[in-house]
Amino acid sequence: MSATIVKSVWASEKQLALAMILLLSICSRGQANAPQNYEFINGKWFDGQKFAAGKFYAVGGKLTTKKPARIDKTFDLTGKFVVPPFGEAHNHNITSEYTFNTETPRYFQAGIFYARMASSIAPRVAMIKAKVNLPGSLDVVFGSPGLTTAGGHPEPLMRRLAGAGVIPGLDLDKLEGATHFAVDSIAELGAKWPTVLDAKPDFIKTLLLFSTEKDKALPRAGLRPEVYKEAVKLAHSAGLRVMTHVETAADFALAIEAGADEIAHLPGYSFRPALGVEAYQLDETVARQAAQQQTVVVTTCIFSRNNPQTQEQARAIQIHNLRLLHQAGVRLAIGSDVTQATALDEAQYLRGLGVFDNLTLLKMWCETTAATIFPARKIGHLKEGYEASFLVLSGNPLEDFANVQKIEMRVKQGEILQF
Repeated sequence: MSATIVKSVWASEKQLALAMILLLSICSRGQANAPQNYEFINGKWFDGQKFAAGKFYAVGGKLTTKKPARIDKTFDLTGKFVVPPFGEAHNHNITSEYTFNTETPRYFQAGIFYARMASSIAPRVAMIKAKVNLPGSLDVVFGSPGLTTAGGHPEPLMRRLAGAGVIPGLDLDKLEGATHFAVDSIAELGAKWPTVLDAKPDFIKTLLLFSTEKDKALPRAGLRPEVYKEAVKLAHSAGLRVMTHVETAADFALAIEAGADEIAHLPGYSFRPALGVEAYQLDETVARQAAQQQTVVVTTCIFSRNNPQTQEQARAIQIHNLRLLHQAGVRLAIGSDVTQATALDEAQYLRGLGVFDNLTLLKMWCETTAATIFPARKIGHLKEGYEASFLVLSGNPLEDFANVQKIEMRVKQGEILQF
């Protein structure tokens, strides 16, 4: 064998050996970092109606009743109560890496694993998205900057916040496209639509504020009806859900007529006496239509506390509308829309209204809210093949709803949360 051939063979064997060492190293690291298989015994698991004794395993981040070949650890839940995690269906409190880092522990403390930012500041979302939707982090979706009218909500609010330095680095001359899109005609909407999609939002946020002739006592501060309807069509053509901010019953009816997937506020959350109580009260016809279309309505009732002068009137409207929607079978999700609060505060407020029993309220919070934030994921139930995400409570929330705060363990996609 020539020296050249010997050298070539030796080099090939050396490369093979190095490749084998690298492969073994990768496999070893993979085994070390492989998800743990956990067994959970003696718990009482929420089945959607009651708590039933049972045993589950967390394998590969999923729930199963089938015993795996390997169990890394067994947790004895000693008769405690297991529920799916909670969600926050409407807020705006995660706007940067800093706020993500500060809000995540607060949400986890409340048992909230899923959060929806009902609109976004486009330049900042990319910085946050790398940190969210991981087994050990908060799961978050972000809406598009809101589609509104020129000078309408939220532009004045954003100008005040940016001017006060609340949102550092936000250029007052570049709010358009960053915090909102002003569209006052179908042609203008079509021209700006590619830019709306460029940011790859998780859903489209639209705004209706005093949008029809019924609300003419106050100036329109959101989309024109014809522009709004076209925005819904464009979003659905792009495979995106539409969340619509409404103020009044007329706004609500327009959103239902156009086919909105979600309504961001219960009318009456921000009561204006100039319109009168009747402008905020829903009727049975629109409630039935919302139920038939499977439109989700987010509560945001606690927001009414921001105005003590009108709080009692707002509370009466809320009770009327919630009862009507619930009796019609409309899906209700829990969200606060208060940056200083969370959906826990909203759930407690709703409990105080006396409209829902504990079972209904629990299902709204852990089933409907999770499903509307992440409709494509298997979450919100404790079933075979669903994500192994749940809370272990020391008390039964069906007997006393305050027990939702007595969390002894948090498991997210098969990982025991430590925060």
